Amino acid sequence: MKVRTLELKLKCDRAEQTIIAGQYTTYPLRLSNVFRLDTIESACAYLYLINTSPGLLAQDCLNLSLELADGTKTYFTDQAATKVHAMPKRSTQATTEFKITVGAGASLELIPEPIILFADAALEQSTQITLDATAALAYSEIILPGRLTRGEYYDFRHYHSRLELYDATGLWFCDATYLEGKDNPFKQSNLFVEQPIFANLYLVQPQINLELLRSELKAIADNCERITAASSILPDGKGLIVRVMAQKTLLIKKYLKLVLNCVRSLSDRPNLPYIPK
Repeated sequence: MKVRTLELKLKCDRAEQTIIAGQYTTYPLRLSNVFRLDTIESACAYLYLINTSPGLLAQDCLNLSLELADGTKTYFTDQAATKVHAMPKRSTQATTEFKITVGAGASLELIPEPIILFADAALEQSTQITLDATAALAYSEIILPGRLTRGEYYDFRHYHSRLELYDATGLWFCDATYLEGKDNPFKQSNLFVEQPIFANLYLVQPQINLELLRSELKAIADNCERITAASSILPDGKGLIVRVMAQKTLLIKKYLKLVLNCVRSLSDRPNLPYIPK
């Protein structure tokens, strides 16, 4: 088993810019320098997780710990897609575990690159996020059911993702996605064949009117070609969950960027800048 770990703590400096207060990484993970890509609001820290390995292999475990202090603003992503390689032994799998804390008035946009499930791959993903009542969150995951350009299509074994959102009183929302690969009885249905790539987006935005946000997201989806998107309000009206399906990854990434720009506009923040890959 190979355990890969990133522990990251962020805080605000005297100029109220988000900076790294502490970090610990193990090979092959590495954290980029802080980028200031917003020309209007330089307080936001843009960070990339860099993984120099070929991807996740059988028994690999990726641990990510993020602590955002009060008032911090962070856009966090990784440099490339996460490749989950073949695991022919049915008793093996890869795991990822994310534990995140977002302080008062802080904002986290956690927008990873897609997860690609190779043939015979199995991935278990667990995400626990603790949010202050005034914290904002945008968290997404994009799933590719194989290397589609090579003809792989639902040849993986399974993908299981569990998200838990906590506040000061404890657990208030849980969402689980379990996707069968080879044994999926619906993989040849028109819905999956025409739009095999899917994404989940979780928006907790205490400063935004959710009905207005839902209306704006519907307008975005209606103007995006070849995607299907739907949203629901989270418990106690604390945010939105959005499900998206599309034929191509670029279509989903374009939609997510438009949604984030919409969220930023409604919260009086600048639009998402171009981020070079």
